[in-house]
Amino acid sequence: PNWKQTDANGNYPPPPLNGSAHAWHHPLEVLQRTIVEGGVKLGGKMPGFGNSLDDAEIDSLIAYFQSLWSDDIYQKWAARFEVAPLASTGEKPAKVSNPKLTELLQLRLGDANPSKPVETPLKGMYETRFGSNVGYLSADGRYIIVGNLIDLKEGRNLTNLSRQRGALSELAGIPIAQKAVFPAQGDEKAVLTIFTDTSCPYCKQLHSEVPMLQQAGISVHYLPYPRGGNQGPGYQELKQVWCAKDRAAAMNIAKGISAGSLSKGNCAGATIVDEGYALGNRVGVTGTPALFKSSGEMISGYVPFAQLIPQVLNN
Repeated sequence: PNWKQTDANGNYPPPPLNGSAHAWHHPLEVLQRTIVEGGVKLGGKMPGFGNSLDDAEIDSLIAYFQSLWSDDIYQKWAARFEVAPLASTGEKPAKVSNPKLTELLQLRLGDANPSKPVETPLKGMYETRFGSNVGYLSADGRYIIVGNLIDLKEGRNLTNLSRQRGALSELAGIPIAQKAVFPAQGDEKAVLTIFTDTSCPYCKQLHSEVPMLQQAGISVHYLPYPRGGNQGPGYQELKQVWCAKDRAAAMNIAKGISAGSLSKGNCAGATIVDEGYALGNRVGVTGTPALFKSSGEMISGYVPFAQLIPQVLNN
């Protein structure tokens, strides 16, 4: 019941899996990966079970704790992460089993670190992600098209859906201990992840409205994104915020909500500022504030709280 409260060392206890916490905010592949790899890199203590459970057992485990969810929570989860119909059968894309195609892709894209290609509804065309880009690869690995793939019949932008899934996967890998968190008041209905820069005027305006988001049941998770990288005007101040023992209080000071002084920005946690900038670039952030809904959809720029709240809650 106290999973939102930190202990004396600033660590959060394990969240419940019965639908009252945030397990339902994550797609199936993230739940599977967390069981395989464990929770240490997410700030927890759970060991990985990849060597003791096979794929079928992991899926059975997820099915078990999903059976504890209410029908409403399960339907929200199912609707949030539903993949758009990609063919007349409505089947989801299958993983490509040809390792040669992946090998050719990595060879030709070099340091871009592309994802494994997956089939698309377009015969002979495979989707891959590299950085913030989504590309469509010919079956022989020779040609790639970077752009949007639109299903005209269904009226869906399949590329945007892919970007959302990619963003969800990236954001799910960031432990809460690396964020500045403003928790929802009462029951948490949604999580809004915001890439912010303390030197950004619109970020300050949005931050002044965070209490209204909290009252609506929205938890705000801040990640640093210094515009201009380590040459940006807010770079050093973001380091000071992320070095503070109480990041939420430091964020209030940095954004002019409350008075006070900031600590020096030369602690181990200061590296999170550079990591946040790199992460933002990978998920398509080009400016601040950049807001990510629980579905992975990005909202670019400031939106007044009265308009933002329904957007965030209606995933």
